[in-house]
Amino acid sequence: MADEKSDSRGEARQAFFAKQQLIDSCRAAFQLMSAVLKNVTLYPESHPIMLTGAEKLLNKIAELLVGRKEAAFYLVGGELFFEKTSIPVDQSLTLALEQFTNRDLGGIVFKPGLTADDLLRFGSVMSKEASYFTGAADPNTVLAQEEIRHIELHRVLLVDKDAGGAIKAGKRRASEIFRETVETMKELVTAVQTDKASNVRKMNSIVQTMVDNVLENRDAYLGLTNLKMYDEYTFAHSVNVSILAVSLGTFLSFQKAQIAALGLAGLMHDIGKVNVAHGIINKPDRLSNEEFDQVKRHPVEGGLILAGTPGVSKLAMVAAFEHHQHGGDRGYPRLDGERHQHPFSQIVSLVDAYEAITASRVYYSAQTPPDQAVRILLKKRGSPFNAVLVNAFVRMIGIFPIGTVARMDTGETGVVVHQTGDLMRPRVLLLTRFDGSEKSEQPVSLLETAGGRFKRSIVGTVYPAGLDMKQYLD
Repeated sequence: MADEKSDSRGEARQAFFAKQQLIDSCRAAFQLMSAVLKNVTLYPESHPIMLTGAEKLLNKIAELLVGRKEAAFYLVGGELFFEKTSIPVDQSLTLALEQFTNRDLGGIVFKPGLTADDLLRFGSVMSKEASYFTGAADPNTVLAQEEIRHIELHRVLLVDKDAGGAIKAGKRRASEIFRETVETMKELVTAVQTDKASNVRKMNSIVQTMVDNVLENRDAYLGLTNLKMYDEYTFAHSVNVSILAVSLGTFLSFQKAQIAALGLAGLMHDIGKVNVAHGIINKPDRLSNEEFDQVKRHPVEGGLILAGTPGVSKLAMVAAFEHHQHGGDRGYPRLDGERHQHPFSQIVSLVDAYEAITASRVYYSAQTPPDQAVRILLKKRGSPFNAVLVNAFVRMIGIFPIGTVARMDTGETGVVVHQTGDLMRPRVLLLTRFDGSEKSEQPVSLLETAGGRFKRSIVGTVYPAGLDMKQYLD
């Protein structure tokens, strides 16, 4: 188990840092390109500043081309992507982005064989009037005329009705899988309570389907975790924890098999509560010491149940046993000697806490908005939660998670429906009627700029009292 724990921790760290290095390299490349585009308006191509800038950019692109046939950057709704990876962009780069959008350019691809001369000529062409590009049917004919080789341009990628339909279809699929998983959880719990054989194979299959879909459309699933099923909280809570755990596993670039094991661990983490009296689990008042002692038995009960269930991974058993051992002296079950939670247990602990904070249950008088839940977790970095995992979780879910109702400096109000590469600038669906009919409209990205300035910025959040969030996120 020690070797397994070490291997999974090392692989996760390596994959996560590799992804961050790629993002940093892409961001540096775009910054260098922006400098070339800016300096070409100030200096001739033969000036030392231009030559040095082109060489630096060439070297950075060469790094990105290692192991690739091309290095492709795309602009979609004000957001910058390298292949499918979102790249954070600050306001210092907005003018460069506008140079592309004003010329109806939505992508630039660098090919092997690229030279510094190609980059210098490209900078000069981009300094011409926008009509030089917009008047051409194919922007690559402009590059050919200027003898610019190894660079390819693409027109703006429009988020059209078909794309919107694909997103909605993804959400419908996510909703179907969510409901199916809840029903399967109910079957599993019933089987445990009646000593019948549980269908773990079906559970594993559903988790695998969830993993496949989260890899394709993570935000569709994260949106579902905002839709609390108060009538079936115990089951929905476990499904939400599984979705959040799987999503964090994909964000950390875990291997697919690891993500699936993590998803199953999230689903099973509270299975021990089947042996706690129903009246205690749903008691609306504060628990007595004796009642809380019974609740604190559920990690042990869960470990025992899963240990005797064929087809369940050891990691699920470990996570069920350890997921409340994050609180130091307050953690449970208490064990002698120093122990460290398995990385999967740490992830389940973290997302379990977030899901519980955002849920309006019998224990809470009101639901905590997702942006406030993020701030609560940030205060708990290092103790009781792993600081690296908290930072990664917040980078994944955003400072304003999906479902946050935000107030803009324009006076507009919008609900966050998608994250971008900038934690402070998600995509929002502007609310004008507050009756769900806005779903037919396209979200706007808070990365969109005009004249080098962001069009909209979040200045606060609104508690959505009386707003049926289900009509926007389901």
